[in-house]
Amino acid sequence: MDTVRFFGLAAGMFAAVFLGMSWLLAVHPLQPDARLPLFQRVDKDSPRFQLEESSISDDDPIRDRLRHEVLDDAKTLSEDPCNPVLRKRYIEAANSYARAWISIVPCIATQTCGSGDSDKTDRAAQAFGSPLDLRVREAMQKAHKRAGFRVGDFPNDTVNLVALLAADGLINPHADVRLRQMALDNSTAQDCGH
Repeated sequence: MDTVRFFGLAAGMFAAVFLGMSWLLAVHPLQPDARLPLFQRVDKDSPRFQLEESSISDDDPIRDRLRHEVLDDAKTLSEDPCNPVLRKRYIEAANSYARAWISIVPCIATQTCGSGDSDKTDRAAQAFGSPLDLRVREAMQKAHKRAGFRVGDFPNDTVNLVALLAADGLINPHADVRLRQMALDNSTAQDCGH
């Protein structure tokens, strides 16, 4: 009788282990879970992808802060070009950004760069050549077209570089008078009473 009980108990344990393991090792379809990443085809023409690609920087926290300040202030100034507070904030942000350039290549401020400055110029172009910097320049150009800056709005140490980055011949005191007049004729700036 003990042998029958032993074999019965062994068969029951075998069945329990077999059924438990088969349930545990069975393949079950995945259920939706917010913690799992979604993998989907990326559309390279989508606005989201374009924005992500254009937001790539060199991961320098100081330059990134300067870039984002100029982007934010240029955007708000473009939306309200006659607001003097926004105008002042944008000028400060653009000057800080330009001074960061000038800290690498001082000759840019005076427009006296020569062949001996090519190493510094290359370093500055690399430091400020990210896709995010291209967005900064586009935002600056848009803000300058809408806000209508004039000679004297930017300090002498940064005006040349800001004029170059924003493609704004109106603010450059060293630009030819005819070029400034052509830029004024092509300007879409709002008359804010300046």
